[in-house]
Amino acid sequence: MRPIKALISSAALRHNLGVVRQCAPRSRVFAVIKANAYGHGLMRAARALESADGIALLEIDAAVRLRESGHARRLALLEGLFEATELEIAARYDLTIAVHNAEQLRMLDHAPANARLDVMLKVNTGMNRLGFEPRDAIKARDALASHRAVKKLTLMTHFATADDARGVAWQMEAFEIVAAGQALERSVANSAAILRYPHTHADWVGPGIMLYGCTPFADTPAAQLGLEPAMTLASEIISVQGVRPGGRIGYAGTFEATQPLRVGAVA
Repeated sequence: MRPIKALISSAALRHNLGVVRQCAPRSRVFAVIKANAYGHGLMRAARALESADGIALLEIDAAVRLRESGHARRLALLEGLFEATELEIAARYDLTIAVHNAEQLRMLDHAPANARLDVMLKVNTGMNRLGFEPRDAIKARDALASHRAVKKLTLMTHFATADDARGVAWQMEAFEIVAAGQALERSVANSAAILRYPHTHADWVGPGIMLYGCTPFADTPAAQLGLEPAMTLASEIISVQGVRPGGRIGYAGTFEATQPLRVGAVA
């Protein structure tokens, strides 16, 4: 019964989704609730964000939990599948899967004969974490467009510098190598791009950090963006120590008191 509590506001989650809608009124929204909704609780966040057009996450077991609990919206696995055996699960639960490497592309050849999957092709435009380089992505795009197991194809990428001075133009240029002239849905804008670059909003946007009331910008507070914190930590002072001048506090004594202090320890 330690006194520390993490207080989660479903109203704040709903409010922040509303800010996304205001910023990108013509786009559908993937609410990103990966990693247990950034620690806010998967099912709690999913309920609060039920008006989003889709949910984006990483874990296939979490997606199955959502589907079995009645969530009928589009559920996207941002890292795709890790084994071909997961194809049957993805098809059974109607999950959208990212394809970001050649191995995942080959996995689709092992899909059950009647499986028809939504696929999001991830293009590496400069983040250099996941995705096909643009020229390789063109080949992957064409292979997926004609694949027997693919019923819908969406193009996606992820911005590395939407929150700083470099901006997104250099990545959009790389993305257009793959997307230009294609009648395919696109998903590119993260929280920073939703707030700063309306021309990137496209068919889908994928807010993460802003849904939880955090600013993606080092120089702009969340409140200035109209965002409300979804989590508040509350605790109690459990001890008060008197420290004389010259006394040190904590491991390695990194803080030295220059005057008499009363120091509180918070649970």
